[in-house]
Amino acid sequence: MRTWSWCGVIVLALAAGAVPPRLHAQQNPDTPLPQLQSLALTADVDVDAGTLAGAATLVLRNTGASAVRALPLLLNRLLRVDSVLDAEGNALPVQQAVVAFEDVDTWQVTAARVQLRVPIAAGDSTAVVVHYHGHLVGYTEVGMLYVRDRIDREFTILREDAFAFPKVGVPSVASMRANPQPPFAFSTAITVPEGLMAVTGGRQLPAETHDGRVTWRSESRGPAPYLIVSIAPYRVAQRGEIRVYHFPEDSVGAQIVLGAIGAAADRLAEIFGPLRAAPSLVVMEIPEGWGSQASLAGGIIQEAPAFRSRDQLQALYHELSHLWNARDLDAPSPRWNEGLASYLQGRLARELDGWTGERAALERVRTRLIESCTADTPCGTIPMRDYGRASLTDRSYLVARLMFWLLAESMGEERLDTALREHFQRVRETGTRTDDLRAALIRVGGEPARRILDDWLDGTGWVARLSAAPDLAALREGYRR
Repeated sequence: MRTWSWCGVIVLALAAGAVPPRLHAQQNPDTPLPQLQSLALTADVDVDAGTLAGAATLVLRNTGASAVRALPLLLNRLLRVDSVLDAEGNALPVQQAVVAFEDVDTWQVTAARVQLRVPIAAGDSTAVVVHYHGHLVGYTEVGMLYVRDRIDREFTILREDAFAFPKVGVPSVASMRANPQPPFAFSTAITVPEGLMAVTGGRQLPAETHDGRVTWRSESRGPAPYLIVSIAPYRVAQRGEIRVYHFPEDSVGAQIVLGAIGAAADRLAEIFGPLRAAPSLVVMEIPEGWGSQASLAGGIIQEAPAFRSRDQLQALYHELSHLWNARDLDAPSPRWNEGLASYLQGRLARELDGWTGERAALERVRTRLIESCTADTPCGTIPMRDYGRASLTDRSYLVARLMFWLLAESMGEERLDTALREHFQRVRETGTRTDDLRAALIRVGGEPARRILDDWLDGTGWVARLSAAPDLAALREGYRR
């Protein structure tokens, strides 16, 4: 999975002139934003013109201690708000401008401020309907290389990463981090030309065809961490409650993916224990380089190489393992789950596919960390548990991967599995914090696990150990002394 990096506002364009002061007033990071409870998205997608016209109904709850009188919204920089209505159909005043994040001056968004007719009292909820239209553009220039989003006949994706629908928020890194979005319910009605399908990770409802266009409808099965709408000339492969939407040329690969999902899910259930319910899972194929992502409720978007080569199934195993992640209560999160998924992807490839390259891959991780995390760099001086606050979560994929490998070598894979299983079953309903994971690993792994976690999670002792060890075997032996 990928990471996000996210204050004040720099005006980049506004046809009418200067931005009214209230539009770009800084959001107090200590003031919670209204939380999204549900999102109903209706959109007409014109793939020939490269535009969309949408209406998003947001049901919001004020979790703060004071009333909310104005609602800040973010959209893609090429999308514009046409109007905002309250639950009674009253038009609400809107100010908007294309602006930039103050600490990422290449990251441009349309920022809107909606004046509410009736403030949202503390603890209350309200609904607004946001009508908007325009083009869609990606954010590769920000360093989010997977966000190549655009509206195109071959492939279109609508997701929060490109602000393809309104998101409550201000262009502020501090505010984004202080206001993580809880899971929410969603429904969609997406109209596209015949021959295309508009798919989400939710339950597909009957489609409607009219004048050469099809409206595809869906609804979430429960609260989801995200909404992704994937649009392409899909075909469908299905086995039980698992559906794989694939490109026409990848029908053989879709069957391989179906089989791999079943085998990997069985193995992951042995490691972590059962999920709350058998997965009704949706997998959507996306082009290479567009960023895989996974959620039981939100669905899996999986890059095309996994459909075309068994050697690429590790990406699928990585995403599937995230289905066993409990809700992360750390804000911001160090994202050690990504390192765990990276460790598991290699292990599953070894166990299920007979992959013999696991040790070589881990040695490459070791080399990358030695080269990039020296004693005078942020990742060499900041403990992994603080990576979220330090915007270093891209390192979690590597640091935590070696951490979990060392734990497996020290504890043995069976005891590591026991610790992970006990941890997941204990926190799957409540969510988890890094301290919960640490306690679970030490409870089963004892003093050897504590030494590894002291170096790799709570400290940076691993930096010197990596530099001193000529290979992974020597690194492992250093923890056995």
